Amino acid sequence: NDIWGHETIPGRKICMLMISHACNLNCTYCYEAYKSNKFMSLDLAKELILKECLEVQKSSIFHELEIDFMGGEPMTNFELIKDLVEWTEKNPLPVPWIFFVTSNGTLFDEKKKAWFKKYRHLIVVGVSYDGTPEMQRVNRDTKHESVDMEFFHKTWPLQPFHMTISQETLPNLADGILEIQRKGYALEASLAQGVNWNNDDAEIYYQQLAKLSTAYLEDPSLCPINLLSLAVNVQASKRVSEQRQKRWCGSGTHMITYDVDGKAYGCHLFTSVVLGDKAREVDSIEWSCPEATEDPYCKECVLKLTCPTCAGFNYRFRGDISQRDHNRCRMAFVEKFMACQFQIKVLLNRRSKLEKNDAIHAKGAIAAYEILKKFTFD
Repeated sequence: NDIWGHETIPGRKICMLMISHACNLNCTYCYEAYKSNKFMSLDLAKELILKECLEVQKSSIFHELEIDFMGGEPMTNFELIKDLVEWTEKNPLPVPWIFFVTSNGTLFDEKKKAWFKKYRHLIVVGVSYDGTPEMQRVNRDTKHESVDMEFFHKTWPLQPFHMTISQETLPNLADGILEIQRKGYALEASLAQGVNWNNDDAEIYYQQLAKLSTAYLEDPSLCPINLLSLAVNVQASKRVSEQRQKRWCGSGTHMITYDVDGKAYGCHLFTSVVLGDKAREVDSIEWSCPEATEDPYCKECVLKLTCPTCAGFNYRFRGDISQRDHNRCRMAFVEKFMACQFQIKVLLNRRSKLEKNDAIHAKGAIAAYEILKKFTFD
């Protein structure tokens, strides 16, 4: 999965275009330390898109192309987005394609919304929103009214909003998630990176996930958040020690990112808006090497196969694509433990209606739970 939780789609090449280094917000957890008023040109963007189309045509692996507009805040370069989408409609690309915008959602006036609605068959917008209005204000220093959530929901009903959980908003996590979901909006959530998560945070996380679990069990009409619903692959230490850690995204293999100047990187987290001059040092990364993202610290951890990692964040905060944030270990444990516990309760409530796949899921969740409840931290 990428940082939005999107599953890598077989046969799809992802081409990220860093069309802007500018942003109108200053989020507390932002990892982009080198924002500026740099923008990609239209001619360069067209050249890069045609180049990637040719790569897809020549490939025996890829069959379609996803073009992601990234920033900064990509809507600070809206005219480029508009021109590219309209250009491809008039001059269809030689491979199946779709555009995607990762946005904070605050720069959509009525004119822009009308344009996106017209071209929604060619472009999807994924919007970040962090919970209650107060949580949004704390994390992003912006008023919640500046994001027209209903517009995004109606225009792309299958596209979830994305919540980033900070230390400041963690104590209100359940309320924030439930407020958005009770309005009928799809939502995914993840912990902020580069945060010094501690034991107190892990206890709060446990309490908040327990509160969410109770709410979902009491109201089956609500769709459980990904933190509780994702399958948990846990194995005993002896079995897991010789298995390879999973790569959680296609950085450098199924994904390529072009910075504002056209230089290519494995993903957007290695570009100059994130790393500054150090972005020049990442050319030596061997993206296809299976061992490149393996952290020896995790060799015998029972969560090894189910605990996600991000090569970009590892490099951004620790200078090595394999070095995970060990401050997140307790948070990861709480998340997986509570997911197993919740899934077991759901399946027990449905035991009279269990199908074969449900039974298999239940068996896996129970096995994982039995391992996790005996787990201790050194």
